[in-house]
Amino acid sequence: MAILGHKIEWLFEQDIQTSEIIGSIRKFQFPYSPELAIGYTEHLEISTGITLIKSTHHFENEDRPSEFVLGKYQVEFSSPTFISHMVHSGSVALCDNDKNNYHKRTPKLDMLGRFEFLNVEQTLFTEEDIFLSALFISEIELFSLLGSEAAENLYKNLNLLPGYEYREKNIPKIISNKIANCTPDHLEGNMRLLFAQSIILQYLLELNLYISSSKSFLNNLEKDDFDVSALRTELLQVTADIPNLAELSKKYNVSPGKLNQAFVKKYDQSIYSFLSNQRLDQAFRALLETEVPMKMLAHKIGYSHVNHFITAFKKKFGVTPGSIRNQPRKKGIAH
Repeated sequence: MAILGHKIEWLFEQDIQTSEIIGSIRKFQFPYSPELAIGYTEHLEISTGITLIKSTHHFENEDRPSEFVLGKYQVEFSSPTFISHMVHSGSVALCDNDKNNYHKRTPKLDMLGRFEFLNVEQTLFTEEDIFLSALFISEIELFSLLGSEAAENLYKNLNLLPGYEYREKNIPKIISNKIANCTPDHLEGNMRLLFAQSIILQYLLELNLYISSSKSFLNNLEKDDFDVSALRTELLQVTADIPNLAELSKKYNVSPGKLNQAFVKKYDQSIYSFLSNQRLDQAFRALLETEVPMKMLAHKIGYSHVNHFITAFKKKFGVTPGSIRNQPRKKGIAH
């Protein structure tokens, strides 16, 4: 997507800095003071016509202000562009500086628009951490992905006119969370881009079906109001503490029993078993490719005692972790 101009005025003393560039992914660290927050934004060029931006803000200080203006964005596109702005957790507000429209946003209240130029100001509310996504798709790419008739119907159903302000729409989280989970960390390079593009297409189709009030689609949403495949994708990205079932059920707005039952039905194993197997697979690779001490490795994947880790590892792979550790290291892997 050609962006003719992209100006960001941050309300900080220093400029935002690029912290990491990996292929088509650009990560920026927000210049927060340590006592206020930690935050970053990730820009991913899915294709020449699709850009995805994800932002995370974790607030640190209990005495922080209840809200503050993060910055002003001025973006000019080379052609009309479809924009979907989704809040997955927390609360933000967008103010259209040209029309002076102010919209406070929470999960399920998505904002969609059709623009050639953006001039908005973003305010953050600090009562809880914030995670949001913004999807930019050029009209040329949108019509290519959906076809002319479906793309026109999408605009018609959303009542989007060229250059008009955002439209607020109550979109079920089962649809918007597809975008939140469309770039799993375990995929790299072209595989990650292709996966993201396939999920974005699925998102557009389900969005169009939802806003056109397709009875069969709405009935399916009512029968299964959470996305099991999105949950699996999220679990594959877990690298820190293993989330418990209560935390997951709260996030997906479904009882722990129903969440686990749906997962077992689709993947023939419980959520806990899936996570345990995933962690053991990660440990297997770490034993082959790194020199992380076994006790530390056991602790990192959730075992309180190294003997419990050894027992589980042997049960899954038929060999002890020590026998894997003693194999020759893979060439080209940094120790």
